[in-house]
Amino acid sequence: MTGNECERWDWTMLDHAERVAAARSAIDYICGRSDEEQAAPVPNCPGWTVYNAASHIGRVGIAWEEMITSTPDDPESRARGYERAGRQPAGTSTAELAAWAHSAIDQLTDDLDRRCYFSMTGGEGNPRLWAWHAASELGMHRLDVEAALSHEHSMTPSQAFDAADYTCQFFLQAMRRVLERDPGGLTARLVDASGEIGSVSIEPLPESESPPSVVVEGPPIQVLLALWGRPHVSVEVTGGDPQVWQQWRTLPTEAFQFGTWD
Repeated sequence: MTGNECERWDWTMLDHAERVAAARSAIDYICGRSDEEQAAPVPNCPGWTVYNAASHIGRVGIAWEEMITSTPDDPESRARGYERAGRQPAGTSTAELAAWAHSAIDQLTDDLDRRCYFSMTGGEGNPRLWAWHAASELGMHRLDVEAALSHEHSMTPSQAFDAADYTCQFFLQAMRRVLERDPGGLTARLVDASGEIGSVSIEPLPESESPPSVVVEGPPIQVLLALWGRPHVSVEVTGGDPQVWQQWRTLPTEAFQFGTWD
């Protein structure tokens, strides 16, 4: 993916092992809730309960594994994977859902540069890139469930920064392609009590003429939530056109929304 920059200052991005560990931790947290907690609604994902979130990560794990084990020139692997996921019986136990998700992560410990299909770009990827995807997406769903259960967010600033960088480099750009709409340039500065951690950005498409842009800043987890279109606090527009920010924030829910499956 081109047209994006991430300034890191003294921070480094997570390495592969840290991303794999973050993905597995999110799976265990979401699928490890009590029966009472599994029945709780997830306001960040309208129509979902915590069990639906567990079902989501288990079933997408089936689809991910199909793509991770397929060659880059096999775009049908995505459709096959989700078809397999959809054929699983409703009401599957959370232990089984966790096993499906972990099975996908199991595929990320071999040759990190092995070529495979990657859904976000619709072409070539590798286990290293899939681990970044898994840590970011599963980490976001962990934030959703933590918010639903009024649990303190466990994501570290470095994990939030890593996930925000992924979100700008791949996730939001995929949403932009789906909708064929370019809101413009975006720079998000992640700051905490000690100052700026770093920033992530998305450049407008090359064919855009005099595109608008926006600069926002806020705490790392809150910026990440905002980039995914989730409820958030303390993220402020500090420059540019506020409408650009609102358009980026609405892309995820406009472009695609998974059903509950169960």
